Amino acid sequence: MLFLRELKKVVFSISFFVLIAGTIAMVASQGVLDMSGQEKLEMPQPGQDYGTQAKEIPEVIMPAAIQVLYGEFCTNSYTAYPIGFYKNVRLSYDKRQQMAEIISALTGTPADELMQAAGESTQDGNSYTFDDSEIDVQGNGGYTITTQDSMSSDDETGFSIALTDDISYEEFLSYMKKADKLIGGGSFYSDTYLANSFGQTAITYEEAVDSYNLIKDSDHFTGAYARLFCDYMLIVLSVLPVFIAVALCLKDKQTSMNGLIYSRTASSARIILTRYLAIITAVMVPAVILFYISSASIWGMYNGMKLDYLIPLKYCFGWILPSVMVSTAVGMLLTELTNTPAAIAVQGLWWFIDINLGVSSIQGGYPLLRLAPRHNSLQGTRIFLDNFNRLAANRLMFAGFAILLMLAAVVIYEQKRRGRLNGYGKIKKLFSGMANR
Repeated sequence: MLFLRELKKVVFSISFFVLIAGTIAMVASQGVLDMSGQEKLEMPQPGQDYGTQAKEIPEVIMPAAIQVLYGEFCTNSYTAYPIGFYKNVRLSYDKRQQMAEIISALTGTPADELMQAAGESTQDGNSYTFDDSEIDVQGNGGYTITTQDSMSSDDETGFSIALTDDISYEEFLSYMKKADKLIGGGSFYSDTYLANSFGQTAITYEEAVDSYNLIKDSDHFTGAYARLFCDYMLIVLSVLPVFIAVALCLKDKQTSMNGLIYSRTASSARIILTRYLAIITAVMVPAVILFYISSASIWGMYNGMKLDYLIPLKYCFGWILPSVMVSTAVGMLLTELTNTPAAIAVQGLWWFIDINLGVSSIQGGYPLLRLAPRHNSLQGTRIFLDNFNRLAANRLMFAGFAILLMLAAVVIYEQKRRGRLNGYGKIKKLFSGMANR
């Protein structure tokens, strides 16, 4: 009876209708509610363009990275994405000297000569022009610097910027980390972006065939579409449940129901966990329904193929549920602690940062601390399989974190029933101020 009452309060709340509307709008606008508009995965044919992929190949990454790093050093203009948003970084004189030392260690060119060449510069295509020199990008990933004196001479001389032969890949990665730290993080030279930025190679026919066979035999086609659906679904379901939790917990206070609830014989654990399960159920049932609608739209595309009709259940409870659990738990815990909607600000900020940082792993990879793991592609089954243990650890960790938050919420609720949290005025005032801002 208690569960049904809580479920009824959730289902007939305005915040629940907002969640349903937001979820449907997201998956419909991105073309994943009706997957028939997505491409049909077919066996690759010889001679086609199979796209590109990022691979950690030192022979490809190292010359390309030093080329771009030196180009940015010359113009003192570095591209970075510290929290997923574009940022143009210009270094101070001292930091430019440190960057020159990094490039010097990688190329063998003295740092003072690099600093002298990188005076006032302009960029035109693959050519950088300075006060007294010109730098041209070479096809092998190096740069040739020619001074004005030498340019006026028939016998041009200069020096080349390219990696030294004795630099190992491990040493190179160490210097790239130092360069990224100087820039402030999130640059092309960070661990997150290095391979994706400089390791792009063409997919071969054999690799394309292997990818198709993995989708056919391991994913049974439906798994590839399920990951794409989860990618968009989690954008909304990793944050919207917090609104329901906050609204439901505050409703008791606004309607003066706290006194009646506190006097009930039901334990605090039963009251809090029943409400928690009611919210989770109300969120997950529509998610499963929408998932099946989405999956059913592609079944006809692969008529006669072996399909996995339980994929929506597997991915809903394995991929989506932990994020819903955390968002709901944050809402209930902070609302019970502060009696304010501060949880919306906390979860909203976490979600905002996480979604923007997720751009770096948008086609898979699944960082351990990612609230909403991304996989915005029908391809990448090999990435999914190779990183499955990390994804599973991520989902289990967030589910466990949500349970810990709910246990804390039970303790707080019990103390409030006993009248022992009335003295936390400063905490309430702090969170009230956060909510107002």
